[in-house]
Amino acid sequence: MKEIKINKLKEVIYYDSCDNGLEIYMWTNDKVNNYYATLNVKYGSCDTKFKINDKQYEVSNGIAHFLEHINFHESDGTSAEVYFNKSGAAVNAFTTFEYTAYEIFGSHDILGDVNHLLDFVQDKVLDEDIIENERNIIVEEAKMGKNNPGQRLFYETNKALYKTNNKRNEIVGSIKDIKSITKQELNTVYDTFYRPDNMFIVITGNFNPYEVATMIKENQRKKNYKDIKVKKISDKEDVKVNKEYIEIKDNIEIPKISICYKMNRNRFKEYSDYILRVYLNIILNANFGSTSDLKEDLMEKELIYSMSTNNSIEKDNIVIEILAETRYPNELIDVIKENMNKLSITDERMERRKKCNIASIISGFDSIEFINSHIESDIIHYNKINNNIYDIVKKLNIEEANKIIKKIDITNCSIVVMMPEK
Repeated sequence: MKEIKINKLKEVIYYDSCDNGLEIYMWTNDKVNNYYATLNVKYGSCDTKFKINDKQYEVSNGIAHFLEHINFHESDGTSAEVYFNKSGAAVNAFTTFEYTAYEIFGSHDILGDVNHLLDFVQDKVLDEDIIENERNIIVEEAKMGKNNPGQRLFYETNKALYKTNNKRNEIVGSIKDIKSITKQELNTVYDTFYRPDNMFIVITGNFNPYEVATMIKENQRKKNYKDIKVKKISDKEDVKVNKEYIEIKDNIEIPKISICYKMNRNRFKEYSDYILRVYLNIILNANFGSTSDLKEDLMEKELIYSMSTNNSIEKDNIVIEILAETRYPNELIDVIKENMNKLSITDERMERRKKCNIASIISGFDSIEFINSHIESDIIHYNKINNNIYDIVKKLNIEEANKIIKKIDITNCSIVVMMPEK
């Protein structure tokens, strides 16, 4: 077993791996009485095109989420009915654009609970009756999503941004997609991606890592998988936004706006994804965040009810987003555009944001859920644990921040405005 030491924080993440390729990440905290475990599959809603050996496949949108539902079924009931309700552990799952995670919260029997987590996810049960029953449930879930203004704004924003990137499609798929998914597709995806060499497990909480790792290895020795060569395929995304302006209506009281700027990733090729994300977060917070002069001014003038920022770093492009609630969308759009054209940061704000980031890192180690999610994100996005976070933040400087500001391209912009129906 390897110990990954988090520099300056006296924290250790234990790493091990099984002969079949399943990777194990563990962080212990003896100040809590419970644990949180996630079994993660590197297969998300965006992964609809792939090659198996030399043969290319394309499957329906929404299949990753559909398979998440199916996998809770065992030969004699759901995983909750068969095991977790009796053990006292809570079981759930979620699907993202990049991966699918099966999670359990427990406090009594970590060895038994994690053992069963591995078994029910890695034991395929694809019965026609189960598939049809879950299909109806997922259709209803998709309908509910369309009645969620925040979720609708999110996907309308993605449709405005992207031309080919699968983020333009809903994670659950459209109702048409859900109804078209076949047992054969589910089989193909499961056999291709639900393999230990495409999975990793993260466990955080109060437990003995050596004992848990030994149990996981023993569990995996009983399972055999054929070697296959798999390659995910993604279409190159154009730097131009798909639509510059969309206006929609929904059952809301206060209008919502989403303003996104899309730019070529190569503009920042000298920066790693991780460092670039940290700098962008600091720059956006300094200009539009909770303590920024702009937000305080807009709140004081009652021009906004809320405002937040996001950024996404992808293979081809980078996206910066400003979200807000306002009764004056046109006026606020002009204000945001004006301020995006004059981004700046002072030494004082730079140092303040650095201190906030460090404080967030330190306080994060009080939460087993936060650290679990942090490890997941590192593996999915960087394929490694960033154990020098503290040093990276300390080395951030205003000179590099200003270089990045100069590289930000605001020529490709998409705007989505959601107005009240009445």
